[in-house]
Amino acid sequence: MSVDTGAFWVFFVLIAVLITGLIAGFLPQTEEIRLVLLAWQQLLFIVGGILGARKGVFYRLDRKDLAWGIVSGIGLYVVNTVMGLASVRVALEFFDSSLVQNLILMERAGVEGLLISNKPLVSFGMVFLLTLGAPLGEELFFRGLLVDLWKERFGTKKAIFFAALIFALLHFYVLQFIPVLIAGILLGVLFIRSKNVFIPIIAHATANGLVLLFWFSGL
Repeated sequence: MSVDTGAFWVFFVLIAVLITGLIAGFLPQTEEIRLVLLAWQQLLFIVGGILGARKGVFYRLDRKDLAWGIVSGIGLYVVNTVMGLASVRVALEFFDSSLVQNLILMERAGVEGLLISNKPLVSFGMVFLLTLGAPLGEELFFRGLLVDLWKERFGTKKAIFFAALIFALLHFYVLQFIPVLIAGILLGVLFIRSKNVFIPIIAHATANGLVLLFWFSGL
């Protein structure tokens, strides 16, 4: 895939995601609509990643690759958890506890609200998005397309950072911004080292799966 084609898909997807966000503000905030909007966003990432990325970033996985992705995902979960707790602790040092608590609730409300929905299809749909949709879409786009495209233009380190920065900004977090940024950087490094976009996809899916596992178990 040419650089121009890749750049087109980066531009198209980012504009489409921003337009979707604007439209979302005028729609009823029902559980079904929120889920559909999240699914649409991931679909945009998937389409952009598949059509814009070089075919060279897609390699068939073997058992060693699968194990590498899973182990990396466990490490990613640990790092993200520690950084999340650290971010809250730092925020408590500078801001009122009630403000920090409200930010925590606000950042969790979107995902957790759909997970605990009394509508089985909504709850299952959110689980599906977290364990498959988001890892597939976000890694295809942010790592398979953005990092691979920008490393030739800005250098590998800057490409990883810029892709991770956009990745974090589009999550619209405050307290969890730094943990998500660091997760994006680690996934970018994993992609560069493996040269296979399926490795960070597996790592991302593993980390999200562990989050869900511990959340449902109440830990």
